[in-house]
Amino acid sequence: MIEHHQGYTAIKRYGRNSFRPIGKHPFKMIHNARAVKYDLIQQFEASTGIILPSGVKSNLCTQPVPILGKQLAVMKLQIRKIKNDIKKIK
Repeated sequence: MIEHHQGYTAIKRYGRNSFRPIGKHPFKMIHNARAVKYDLIQQFEASTGIILPSGVKSNLCTQPVPILGKQLAVMKLQIRKIKNDIKKIK
């Protein structure tokens, strides 16, 4: 569900009382983009069984990555392929 949002949009403060969206798609605004990205990373960790270091998590959460879900899915497929290759070798 979350992965369908192509643009993670943060909000930047302009002046005292106004905010403007920052990011690829201001019309698909996610007010707490960092939490959404962190949730995607947790789903990735749970499904692959690999725990990422906290520094990597924080870097992924703070970077403006509009296709984080797609990147994590590709990494998951690569991990599966490597695991299958290892099983074939044994």
